[in-house]
Parts: sequence; C-alpha cells; structure tokens
Amino acid sequence: MHKLVLLAGVLALAGCGIPNIVLDEARIREGTEAHFGSPRFPIDTGPIVISGDHGIADWTQGDFGGRALFERGAHGWMLLLCSGDSIRRPENLMRAGVPDFNAHRIAEQLAKAEAALPPGRLARMKRFIGTAQDHENYLETLEAK
Repeated sequence: MHKLVLLAGVLALAGCGIPNIVLDEARIREGTEAHFGSPRFPIDTGPIVISGDHGIADWTQGDFGGRALFERGAHGWMLLLCSGDSIRRPENLMRAGVPDFNAHRIAEQLAKAEAALPPGRLARMKRFIGTAQDHENYLETLEAK
C-alpha cells in the first residue's frame, strides 16, 4: 500500500514539470484578449504557436490585427511586444530575445498555421506597422473612432 501511495506521489510531482500546451495556449489567449480586447472592440485570437518559453498569438480586431509575442516567466505568460509581419521572421524573434532554436520553430509553426487562414484575415494582421511594446496609444486611437 505504501508503495502505491509513494508511486502516486512521484508521478504527481513528475507531472508538474511537463508543459501543458492547452493551458499555455489558454493563458496566451487570455493575455492577448486582456491587452487588446474590450466589450466595444471584440478580438479574435489565433492561431497560437509556442516553442519553449516563447509564443506568438495572431489577433484581429475589426479591420486591424497583429501578432503578439509572449514570454513565460516566473509569473506566467507576459506580453513582450506586438508587431505585424516582421515578427514572423526568426531573426526578428531572436532580436526580441527568443533563443535561436525557438525562434526558428515559432516561425516555422506560425507559417504552417497561417497558411490555413483566409487571405482577408492575414491582410488585417499585416496592417500593424512596426513593433510596439506599449499599446496604450493603439488603444486610445481605437477609442477615438
């Protein structure tokens, strides 16, 4: 009996270190919606791709959209920056602090996932010009419309 309890405890502890992609995607989706969404301006999030401690969420909101880069840290998933098409390239992901392997993996996964998206949705994400770390100005421009 003691061996069974011990084995159950070991398995429970071992499971703590296993990444949960469904939970990670949900956290990134929640973070994207918290930063960009509002009752007045609903947001459509996805696809979401993750490699290691970094992930990208595509999002659209009305006629606009972009891609949000997240990093997993001690306090969960944090938004690093938002961009348009430029963040799809591994070299730009590496400039943002994503390790080489993960940058290439994210770029590859994102290209595959976006290949299934309608052209109109991709065009809306392309409208995000540049890279931004502070989205307050973006949100203020939406409120002004």
